[in-house]
Amino acid sequence: MFYTPKPRQFHYQPRFYDPEKERWEALKQRYADRQKAEEARDAAETQTVETPADDELRYFEDKVRRMNREEREKQSRFGVKDLFRKRPMPTFNYTPRFQQGEGQPAQATIETAQRKVKIKRRFDIADDDYMKPMPAGRIMLYALLVCALLYWILF
Repeated sequence: MFYTPKPRQFHYQPRFYDPEKERWEALKQRYADRQKAEEARDAAETQTVETPADDELRYFEDKVRRMNREEREKQSRFGVKDLFRKRPMPTFNYTPRFQQGEGQPAQATIETAQRKVKIKRRFDIADDDYMKPMPAGRIMLYALLVCALLYWILF
């Protein structure tokens, strides 16, 4: 009926705690750590003697990094035509550890005591377009078309 605090509750509020001062101390520590790391890196760069092999290695590492970055940027670009492009079906290459043969064929067979029964599938699992989700752009286009038709019918 009335609010009464339950026993054994523990609420501790420190007397001499300043959250603003705590944030400033953490910020100063972070910049001090960053400055120490930069100084250590500068000292290491001045102490190392570069050889032609190191230069070649650094050149190829930079080239691989640049190629990877360009590929990631190219994949991250998203345009209107990307809404309608077909995405590749993910491949799953699994072979059981204890089975000597290849994976399951598209047409499965069941052996019974009398005869073999062939299971016919409506769609071929080996097909790349099997079980592909419909692109979001096409769904939005269909939804817009349905809305336009409903608007035309009702109004």
